[in-house]
Amino acid sequence: MAVKLSKGEFEKFRSLIHKVTGIHMRDEKSTLIESRLAKRLRHFGIDNFNKYYDMLQNDAMELQVFIDTITTNETSFFREPHHFEFLKSDVLPKIDSPMRIWSAACSIGAEAYSTAMVCDEVLGTKIKWDIFCSDINVDVIRQAQSGLYPNKFIPQISERYLKRYCLKGFGRQDGNFLIDDHLKDHLSFKRLNLMEALDKSIGEFDMIFLRNMLIYFNNPERKYIVENVVSRLKRGGYLLIGHSETLFNITNCVKQVKPTIYIKP
Repeated sequence: MAVKLSKGEFEKFRSLIHKVTGIHMRDEKSTLIESRLAKRLRHFGIDNFNKYYDMLQNDAMELQVFIDTITTNETSFFREPHHFEFLKSDVLPKIDSPMRIWSAACSIGAEAYSTAMVCDEVLGTKIKWDIFCSDINVDVIRQAQSGLYPNKFIPQISERYLKRYCLKGFGRQDGNFLIDDHLKDHLSFKRLNLMEALDKSIGEFDMIFLRNMLIYFNNPERKYIVENVVSRLKRGGYLLIGHSETLFNITNCVKQVKPTIYIKP
C-alpha cells in the first residue's frame, strides 16, 4: 500500500527545502513531493516519511539526493526562442572580444547547448567564447556534462543543428543522441546555490540566462538572487529571465530593453 504524506510531514519537508535551497514549495506541490520521495522510501525500505526526514538530519549525502530529487524540473532545447534570436541577431554580431555566457540554472543542459549551437554558428572560431553552467542539482549537472539526451528532444532542434552538432546513438545508446564534443568543449560546469554569495573566481559574463527559477522564490529572495547574479554581469551585459517572471518592483540593478531581456547600465 502506498505511503501517504501527511500535512505535518509536508510542512517539515517544505521547511527543510526552504532552509537548504531557499525554494518555496506551494501547497499544491504536496503530491509531487509525496511521489518523488516515495522512491527514496522504497530504496531504503522505510515505511513512513518521518523516518526519512530524520535520516536527512544526519546524512549529508542523502540530503543532496533529496534536493536533487525535488528540484528536477522540465526543460527543453530552444525554450523561449526569442532569446536565442536576440542572441543571434542583436548580440553576437557586435562581439569583437572573447564572449562569456552563464547558464545560471542550467538543469540538464538543454539551454546551454542551445546557446552553444547559436554561438558556434555565428562566431565559429573567429572569436573565443565559452559557457559556464551551474545548478544546485548535481544529478542534472552530470547529465548536462554527458551531453546525452533521449530522442524525445529531437523535434525541438532544427534540422541544420541536428546534422551539425548531434550524433545518433547506436547499440546501448539507441534511442538517444549525443552532443558533439566540439560544442561540449566550450562548456564548463559547477554546482552553485544562487542563494549563497558568489565566489568572484567564476569571473564576469557578457550574458546571463536566469530563466524559470525565480518563480520558486518570494520577492526578497528574488531580489537577492538577481542582484547576486548580476554582480557577475559586465556593464552593458544582458540578463534573460523566463516569460512568466518579472523584475518589476524587485530590483533596479538592471533595465528592461525588451520583454524578459534586461541590460546592466
